[in-house]
Amino acid sequence: MRLSQDLALRQEMHITQQLILQMQLLQVSALDLEQLVRKELEENPALEQSDDQPDPVGAEASPVLPDPVAAADSAGPAGGAQPGADGNGIITVRPGEEYALSELLPDDTYAPPMRFAGSDDSDVSAVELAAGPSETLNDALMPKLRAMLGGEDARVAEFIVESLDEDGFLTMTVEELAENRGVDVERVKAILYALQRLEPGGIGCQDRRESFLVQLEMAGHDPMSLERKLLSDYWDLLMKKQTGKVARLCGVSEADIRAAVGTILRLEPRPARRFTGSAPAYVAPDFSVEWQDDRIVAVPNDETFPRLRLSQKYIDILRDTKSHDRDQVEFARKKYQRALMFLKGIESRRRTLQRLVELVIEQQREFFLNGRQFLKPDTLRRAADLLSVHPSTVSRAIAGKYVETTYGIFPLSYFFKAGAGDKSRTSIKQRIQTIIDAEDKSKPLSDDEICNMLKPENIEISRRTVAKYRTELGVPGCNDRKCF
Repeated sequence: MRLSQDLALRQEMHITQQLILQMQLLQVSALDLEQLVRKELEENPALEQSDDQPDPVGAEASPVLPDPVAAADSAGPAGGAQPGADGNGIITVRPGEEYALSELLPDDTYAPPMRFAGSDDSDVSAVELAAGPSETLNDALMPKLRAMLGGEDARVAEFIVESLDEDGFLTMTVEELAENRGVDVERVKAILYALQRLEPGGIGCQDRRESFLVQLEMAGHDPMSLERKLLSDYWDLLMKKQTGKVARLCGVSEADIRAAVGTILRLEPRPARRFTGSAPAYVAPDFSVEWQDDRIVAVPNDETFPRLRLSQKYIDILRDTKSHDRDQVEFARKKYQRALMFLKGIESRRRTLQRLVELVIEQQREFFLNGRQFLKPDTLRRAADLLSVHPSTVSRAIAGKYVETTYGIFPLSYFFKAGAGDKSRTSIKQRIQTIIDAEDKSKPLSDDEICNMLKPENIEISRRTVAKYRTELGVPGCNDRKCF
């Protein structure tokens, strides 16, 4: 054994805190970013809100920031004025700074999910910023059930309510419910009877058919009424829409069957919908696509964001470290570097999104001029190649981002979908929907017929693909689309 020295070249990948923060800020939505900016303003005294008004959109300027490296020496950051107003984003600067902010696109390396704001003690997450439903099924039903039932029965009822799916139907049989709670089956049935007859009726049933029967009973329909008879005895034939056969078996006209079916169709198919619906999803478009000077441009929607700048007080401390004690200088240096890292991360996010939206405008010009049917197929990998970044960077950039156009607000991911030929998947699905909407409802088109109708339009897709797109549109097959 002996000691020796070797000289070798090798490449290593290191993920810095700056890169982690850049990737993290890149993938948050506009609403979440605004919350993070305001939280950082509260936590970091080296970052402050500028009272200066931004210049009009389109003003030519390059954001510049003091260099934090010089702060490590007694000289502090190199000269320059206090950052002030700039119209290119939420970072504001004043003329005269000597250090330009370089192109800071997110690095193409992977980092595991981190906490927001680049702080170890940060406890804000995108999930926590999202609002939940205002009332749950348990909140809505249990007060009424407790008033109707005794103590033990109320606890069984609560277990039953917790066993319902999002539509209000049971996920277990009556026997399984009884076994789980250690009570008699008849007792569970009595509790279910009370639950099922709470408004709007039908919650706690095994399936839609049973729910409809309960709703008809609560609406005052006699057990021998045609509507209840159809549900009790001819449900399978109704699902196959064999109205003629049902009419013959019931000894009534087909018009009577259609009238009874019309009554059934007005019932609530998802009785718990009003209680379990998701909270409304609020989105804030990151960009608006507008006409300016006879061209299509992307205008960032950042008017509500606080305008940020570095605190002059902390810059002065780092410029003149000899006039302040060691702890004060170390605290100022730590907060200053964190603030600068945060500003660079936001600027990196803004520039990446700006380039991406401008690329979308260039590639999808016909869409912005003429509408959805002119959307072209595109992929994240192709966009990444054009922007000279990794596909994962584009994937982070489009997550939760929205663009406001003449035809509505669209997620950025809407513009990156595969298709057939020069037709995007979205435009093909819209064409299929148009064909189905215009068909004769007494003789609905089969998937093969739709496939043949698309071929003259240079849309070469298989019958199976038509069926897949139709299912994604929520459109049933031709047999189920046939009107009564």
